[in-house]
Amino acid sequence: MIWGVLILLAFIWGSSFILMKIALFDSSGDPVYSAMDVAALRINIAAIALLPIAIYQFKNVDREKWVWILGVGTFGNLLPAYLFASAQTELPSAIAGMLNSLTPLFTMIIAVLLFKTSISRSQLIGLVIGFIGAMLLISDGGNFADVFIGETGISIFGCGKIALATLFYGLSVNILKNKLLEVGAKTIASIALAMVMPFAFFALINSDIPTILLENPSGLKSMLAVVVLAVIGTAAALAIFNALIKWTDALTASSVTYIIPVFAAMWGFLDGEELTVWHFIGGMVILFGVALVKRSGSGKK
Repeated sequence: MIWGVLILLAFIWGSSFILMKIALFDSSGDPVYSAMDVAALRINIAAIALLPIAIYQFKNVDREKWVWILGVGTFGNLLPAYLFASAQTELPSAIAGMLNSLTPLFTMIIAVLLFKTSISRSQLIGLVIGFIGAMLLISDGGNFADVFIGETGISIFGCGKIALATLFYGLSVNILKNKLLEVGAKTIASIALAMVMPFAFFALINSDIPTILLENPSGLKSMLAVVVLAVIGTAAALAIFNALIKWTDALTASSVTYIIPVFAAMWGFLDGEELTVWHFIGGMVILFGVALVKRSGSGKK
């Protein structure tokens, strides 16, 4: 049951990277919608899809939980939506999907630092290995020092945005597990999105989305990609993921990122993205590090 849910989520989120690419660029690689437009549309559409649930459930949630749900909306949805979309203006979608597998590592780091979860030697080794894998992926087999001076074939700033997004995911996952365990999964997803929707709406005030939709030949296709990304990749997937955290634990739920790179790389390959053997080696090293972290368990409080 749990593995089936993990694979379903991995397929949905692994497909999200190619959907973002379709939303951002046309078939010639020319820009369609901006990263801010894609992120804001994604949040607004997902929030509207779940708004009836949010309105119905809002009165049933204790006020003391509101700040934590807002934290989930901000760190688990709003900020990562922009960071991922922005990063994909600089990175191939497959590499973005591979770097997303850093999420369980940050989940564990935050669990240790903020929620007093113990850490084993094996988990510490896994963290180091995961970091090395990320450096291998970014450096494309070159000198690690080149990563920090921007002389690799991959944007260090784009990779940094993905890393920051996964850090925020790790924080959100820990909030869900430690502060919102008794709140329903659909309730959290719907109210979290409703709380951040005003910020996403504000971001669209001066956008030229209507003009692009009507005048750009790829405007409708890209908008459809955003709608699927929002309704399936955000609204539906969030409700499933929040439920998974409640069934298992933060690390097990975040280990969905074991499988996401497989689907992200598959879509990237089908779309003609250039991937080298070092990209796959780096991705596999990251996953090995994550596996060490996961195998040792999440520790005791």
